[in-house]
Amino acid sequence: MRKKASETIATKPAVAQRFSANQRDILLSAIFSIGLVFAAFYWIQHYEEPRALTQRIDTVTSNIADHQRGIVRDAIDQLGSRVTEQSKSQELIDALQQGNISDDSVLSKNLKRAFPEAQDTKIIYIGNQGIADERSETLRLRNNIEIDMLRKSIEQQKLIIEAYKHNDEWLISFVKTASKRGAIYVTFNANYFEKMLNSLAGNAVSVELIQTYKSRSDSVIKPSAIAYPNVMQSRPLSVPGWTLQIYPQENTVLSLSSDSTLLWLICVLCVALIASSHAIFFLRSYQIPVAEKSPSKTPKSDLEKADPEPSLEQVLAKKLSADRQNRTAKRDNFPAPDGAPPLPELSTEKAGSKNKAATSTISVNSFRAYDIRGIAETELDDNACFAIGKSVGSEALSRSQSKLLLGRDGRLSSPRIHEALVKGLLSTGIDVIDLGLIATPMLHYACQDLNIGNAIMITGSHNAGEYNGMKISLEFKSLTSQDIQTLRQRIEAQDFTSGNGNRTSDSIEQRYIDRIIGDVVIAQSLKVVIDAGNGATSNIAPALFEELGCEVIPLFCETDGNFPNHAPDPTIESNLSALKAAVAEHGADLGIAFDGDGDRVAIVSAQGRCPSADQLLMVLANDIVTRNPGAEILFDVKCSRLLPELIVDCGGRPTMWKCGHSYMKQKMAETGALLGGEFSGHIFYKDRWYGFDDGMYTAARLLEILTLSGLTMDDALDSQASLVSSPEILIPVADERKFAIIETFTENQKFADAGLINIDGLRVEFRHGWGLIRASNTGPAITMRFEADSESSMKRIQNDFKELLLRIDPTLVDSL
Repeated sequence: MRKKASETIATKPAVAQRFSANQRDILLSAIFSIGLVFAAFYWIQHYEEPRALTQRIDTVTSNIADHQRGIVRDAIDQLGSRVTEQSKSQELIDALQQGNISDDSVLSKNLKRAFPEAQDTKIIYIGNQGIADERSETLRLRNNIEIDMLRKSIEQQKLIIEAYKHNDEWLISFVKTASKRGAIYVTFNANYFEKMLNSLAGNAVSVELIQTYKSRSDSVIKPSAIAYPNVMQSRPLSVPGWTLQIYPQENTVLSLSSDSTLLWLICVLCVALIASSHAIFFLRSYQIPVAEKSPSKTPKSDLEKADPEPSLEQVLAKKLSADRQNRTAKRDNFPAPDGAPPLPELSTEKAGSKNKAATSTISVNSFRAYDIRGIAETELDDNACFAIGKSVGSEALSRSQSKLLLGRDGRLSSPRIHEALVKGLLSTGIDVIDLGLIATPMLHYACQDLNIGNAIMITGSHNAGEYNGMKISLEFKSLTSQDIQTLRQRIEAQDFTSGNGNRTSDSIEQRYIDRIIGDVVIAQSLKVVIDAGNGATSNIAPALFEELGCEVIPLFCETDGNFPNHAPDPTIESNLSALKAAVAEHGADLGIAFDGDGDRVAIVSAQGRCPSADQLLMVLANDIVTRNPGAEILFDVKCSRLLPELIVDCGGRPTMWKCGHSYMKQKMAETGALLGGEFSGHIFYKDRWYGFDDGMYTAARLLEILTLSGLTMDDALDSQASLVSSPEILIPVADERKFAIIETFTENQKFADAGLINIDGLRVEFRHGWGLIRASNTGPAITMRFEADSESSMKRIQNDFKELLLRIDPTLVDSL
């Protein structure tokens, strides 16, 4: 025993030495591993990432340069074709044969009207001896360059295009002979092309137009600042000696730069893992492992056995019962908008009174997800509108706001609602600026122009004439569902302030028009038919597009709240039949239709096609992302899956979101998206605009894109891929039942191998298509939509949805 003890004691130093050596090796391994991590991080940060960034910048700038060159080439070719077409006019040729043509002649005026965007147009007479003849009108030309251009055109018998400086400004002239007796000059200020280029480039790149003659190079269009000249892309143009130079801007570089935060986090995580793992080994060198006990198992009791699964009808009934109990229990906290008990009747006593004496009641269902809406003569009577005015005014004042803008559409009930609402507002002490009969986007613009973020728009939007409603903004934000319910709670509690507000009037129409025509460039005059549907855009839309340079044919552009020609909803194709006929009759380039309050737009092409809103979004998104690489584009759950695919292909970031204008505007502000759109026709521009839905501005931007690219609407549609899709399907369901049905559908679906998107109802993404079911926020209905690679695939998805929906509620069979 003594021997064994002494052997044990003798081995302790050896063990200690072995542990010490192990610990040293562990420390060295940790230091070496952490050093490798930092070396790799340094190499990626200072060598690999800059090289990759330069490559990304070069690729993006090259793509933009190719696109810019194509657009500029097409614009020049179009202008050249228009000049050539004018030179072939037989009337002009006959007049030149007879002698001189003065600047005030009918032909000269016609030439000027043909080029409203030009700075100057001239018809030059050429005598028998050419430009040297004594009857030559070369004195009417600006300088020797224009004389030389005329000589070249005579000698070469072709269109001559050159840029030159005159009185310290750059001009670009197109010269083409008209027979042997004359020529026409069309001269543009270089600023015209500069504005076009800047509009195309946005804030992604800066553009320079260089003209080279022999050994001399001049900047015809020079950017205010040039960044990153080392990655400049140069592209020759079709005009001899012209070159386009593209420089990426700071924001493009920043959008392409990788965020090093993730790299740092990975580095820190690696170091932490290395340190912790080595620390564990280090500590274990002192420890003796012990056996682990396995946990004991306890049998399940009979109480844990599952109850039989209830039927779908029982689940739905239970949900409806629970919803009713929950609304009753939580009425004072946050009552739900649908199915709650009616509010107490309102009195006209002074604000702050808690007297619940009644003269009429407020319809609970009128307070919807993002606006107030109902049947005008029953749900929005004078007493209700007076109370809503008091509630909105009190809420605005509680937020330290003192002024509110007010607008209305042309519905027959709008003047009555307007007066009752004004009385309620003024009674709280808030000042009201009345803008009269305007479109909804004009009210949003007025908020920006007048810097007043509080507004009420009285409008029934696209609904039938007996409906009306209110779209409300406070502090430059559309009200959320909770905000709408807060207004309802104020009415219920009669929690109103008291005061005497002032009412003034203002006009926003011309300022709205001037703002758009100062922003949008339409490269050539188009013939368009405007169908205002007797709505709020009737007076403003024709004037706007005429000032943009279009030939406008008005259709139903007289405000009439009866809507005698068709319902004010242009997204229903049957409502566009008259517009289709007018486009065909007049040979128009495009038909444009607006809804009742002008925040939605629909298009009819020259061939009579009616693209859906997501197809329009594809055209608009392609333009935005091309000019703003990496831009985020927002769209709702009803849109085609082709839309996000296109956005990604163009280099953008697609984001799917909820339906509803207030939800979309909030998400636009949150994400910084430059463009957003709904399948219902609401399109939101943040690029060069303010982020609200505006049918007129969207139509103007669409015309800009088409004319600058040289495409027709039909060309743009032909370039898009296509899938089989259904229209939006509406199934009437009572407001108090629709949300419970959707919840039951979601919980009981068993779609195998499918992706589920539940941001708004349920969208089920299959490999060959998708289906959507959701509760409408604007009416007592469930909405559905489907899209697939083929008709049979779509029918299969529809049948799967139908089968589950009818198991939940067999009474819906008639609607399906």
